[in-house]
Amino acid sequence: MDALDQVIKPQTKMAKRFLKKREPSLSENTKNVLLIKGGNTNATVIQVLKNVEKHYKII
Repeated sequence: MDALDQVIKPQTKMAKRFLKKREPSLSENTKNVLLIKGGNTNATVIQVLKNVEKHYKII
């Protein structure tokens, strides 16, 4: 059993609240992403950006 496999148990109430806030939830918040094409971008990445722009709402 590695150290990464062990479960972290909070020692204080403050640590318990912190871990409770960090645990996964059933409904995650919406995420935003900003995609910017740089000056040295190859054709494959440009095509991917065009496809993303077509399929998703751009704000």
